[in-house]
Amino acid sequence: MTDSIAVQKARSTFGSDVSAQEIVSCSGNAFVTHVRLEGGRVNKVWSTGRMVRNMNVLLRGELDGQGRPRFVNQPHCLCNDGHALAAIRAVEDLAGVVLPHSAVLVRRIVQSLRCIQEHLLHFYQFHLSDWASLAAALAADAVETARLSTMPDEDADHFRMVRERLASLAKAHPAPMPEAAYRGAGELHLLLYGHALRAIRAGASLQTALGLLGCGPKGFSAYRLGGLSSDLDLDVPVIGRLRAALAECRDFVSSVFPGDVAHIARVYGPWAEKGRGHAFLTWDGAGPGSLIVPGADEASWRVLPSEGGAVREESEPDWCNEDRSCYRLSSDWNRPSFRWERDDFFWLSAPRHGRDACEVGPLARVLGGWLHGRDEVRQTMTAVLDDGGLSLEAMNSTMGRVLSRAIECAAGMRSVFGWLEELEGVWQAEDRHDADFVLPASGTGVGRVEVPRGSLAHTVCWDHGRIVNHEYLIPSLWNFSPRDSRGAPGPLESALAGAFVADPDSPVEILRTLHQLDPCNTCHVMVEDRDTGRTSLITA
Repeated sequence: MTDSIAVQKARSTFGSDVSAQEIVSCSGNAFVTHVRLEGGRVNKVWSTGRMVRNMNVLLRGELDGQGRPRFVNQPHCLCNDGHALAAIRAVEDLAGVVLPHSAVLVRRIVQSLRCIQEHLLHFYQFHLSDWASLAAALAADAVETARLSTMPDEDADHFRMVRERLASLAKAHPAPMPEAAYRGAGELHLLLYGHALRAIRAGASLQTALGLLGCGPKGFSAYRLGGLSSDLDLDVPVIGRLRAALAECRDFVSSVFPGDVAHIARVYGPWAEKGRGHAFLTWDGAGPGSLIVPGADEASWRVLPSEGGAVREESEPDWCNEDRSCYRLSSDWNRPSFRWERDDFFWLSAPRHGRDACEVGPLARVLGGWLHGRDEVRQTMTAVLDDGGLSLEAMNSTMGRVLSRAIECAAGMRSVFGWLEELEGVWQAEDRHDADFVLPASGTGVGRVEVPRGSLAHTVCWDHGRIVNHEYLIPSLWNFSPRDSRGAPGPLESALAGAFVADPDSPVEILRTLHQLDPCNTCHVMVEDRDTGRTSLITA
């Protein structure tokens, strides 16, 4: 087992007392979640932070031999291929490009595989230890664990091997959560850690498939302006190899992952009532773009079309003095100072769709898929909810966010095999897999993409052969946005409101919800306990 497994990522240091004399140095983008407790419950939350908003940090914008923009995604960030696609779509929108159907299909397949890949990483490698105890797994009975498994090759000897590999890992890394926070028999925890190993192998199969689609560290052939790269070969033998690579991980993605999250739902039932959202947003690509406002039951949920023109950002909301002090991290007697090493970091803005502070991401997409009647989503979600003993309304919760990743993976894998079958005929029928186009002298284009974390938008302004402005709105700016001028809180702030926190030094109740909203940068959690006068600082 490598150090990439969940334990090392979830090394959230237990809270330590801090004061106004302490300085937290931020070398790059960083979020800060300031939580105030009174009577053991979250009384108020301030979600803030600073980040660079210069696309050339993520994408090297350059001109090709015909004087047209080209974007090269950097290999150091999980999100950069999504940024490359959004930027390319913005220029294609500017030029009025109509993609060949083969390009549409290949991009859909690549986006879905990347989504599956990142959801597996998020659950099994980054945040499994939010729900699964390493100590409990080490004490579990291998024979009983094998009885829980649905995989024919997972016998008692297999889980003894898993336990041995976990033992070496446990010596190097402290428990990220107090043991009292965990639920369920040790055998469940051993099962989950055993599946974390299998998830690494599934990820390798997905990477093989992406390589056959021309997608890897050197770039994505599927994300070329006007369509696909001319050197991308997807004839019948290559598509056959693609199917074979995906067949190696299909059962894990379609059955094991949904089964694991259903196990968690059964033993952590109360988390299906925590962390509710107030509005959800998706762009086109995951079905029709939607603004979803939950109600008391499915019949009362409102589903409206999402509109790019309805999006606005407040960079300097009209806050009261206390809010401004907290959002701008003014130090006082019991708060540390946060210092960024450079001056070109912007404070988090407050994006809104109309008047709604919207959550974006896998939960928004699977809710949209359910409400728009997508068969692959409805069938998978029904099975997972039934297995976990939950209702549809329980999806609007922290636990629902956990379930949504597995649901989206299983539905996405089913869609990918359907698109591959369609692509096999289309590839041979089309003479070209890109489109000719001419850029106007000047203009603005918008590219919207659903990436694993949620809704991403790029806006490119073009003037006489050069990009004069390139702006973007990332998923984390939606999910971690501060209050707006009307006082409406952002999604994280709403989800944490009123939560009971048993131990301010190890605020499990905060971290589990925060992790499911998936910040794309370092996130510091500052817990101010009004009852004791202490402030703790945790890195999530």
